[in-house]
Amino acid sequence: MMNRILSLVFLICLFSCKQKAEKVQVQKGVSKEVNLKEIDSEEVRTISTMVTDYDTLINRVKKRGDVEAYYELFYSFKDCCFRESTDSVMVYSKIMAEKFNYERAYWDYYSAFLEKYHIDYSNFPQIDISKIDKKEKGKLENWFKMMIRKKLMTQQAFDSIKR
Repeated sequence: MMNRILSLVFLICLFSCKQKAEKVQVQKGVSKEVNLKEIDSEEVRTISTMVTDYDTLINRVKKRGDVEAYYELFYSFKDCCFRESTDSVMVYSKIMAEKFNYERAYWDYYSAFLEKYHIDYSNFPQIDISKIDKKEKGKLENWFKMMIRKKLMTQQAFDSIKR
């Protein structure tokens, strides 16, 4: 009887802890410890945290321009392999931009396009698209011109791109 009571008290103590500091190994070049309490779990999105399946999300984006579905797809694609993620982001951001005029999608398409061709786009006046083949460069230039028409980009910014 005494053993049961002690076991019960031990279990209650074990599960009643309010905060549990966990350490995990994060591997980015060099392994280091990160305290999980410091990570804002609201900002972390992974494929395993997807609430809805891909087909449903894709249909919501294609048919309704659902912004939340778009974000869920966007962040899950960013977790994927490089080639597939940039191509997928480009497909769905183009739909959201052209069909539903969603402003952020114009920028997502542009950044995924440049990322696909390993072009640094962090400093706009320094963008150099001269090494992209002519057909693909034409697509990107047409995208930029559409952004100018929508007043998302200035003509001056477009002219600063090295072509």
